[in-house]
Amino acid sequence: MAKPPSIARFEQLYWASVIIGLINAALNWGTTQATLAANPLFANAGWFLPLTQVIGLAIAVLLWFFIVRRPSVVAKWVQVVFAAFGAFGLLSALFLLATGRAPTGTQLILGLFANILYIAAAVMLFRPDARLWFGEGLGEDDDLDAPRP
Repeated sequence: MAKPPSIARFEQLYWASVIIGLINAALNWGTTQATLAANPLFANAGWFLPLTQVIGLAIAVLLWFFIVRRPSVVAKWVQVVFAAFGAFGLLSALFLLATGRAPTGTQLILGLFANILYIAAAVMLFRPDARLWFGEGLGEDDDLDAPRP
């Protein structure tokens, strides 16, 4: 089966979100390292931030692979759960911004934009052509591999 338009759009939105997230991490690397260094638990753990970035990128690549290259309903739902966390983070950031407790600037704007793209990518997974991509919505009558009586 050829990749349906919804999956192609998912892929575009997903990678845009991941790339913006990586740019955001790079722009704020020093600030994040300083914050971790100020915490006694992480003061001597200079390896922690790079490790979390590598693990996060590995998870992103695996999710992409099992959604776009080898369609898996499990990967779809993991993506949806992560998008729900992103929606919660988005709402939290907007609340903090509205109450004047969030720092404004590039980090906040890029984070909001990356989350919006990530959520939009997850929405693409529920369009009719994407459901067929994952083999969802096929009733017993639609199973082409079933033996005919």
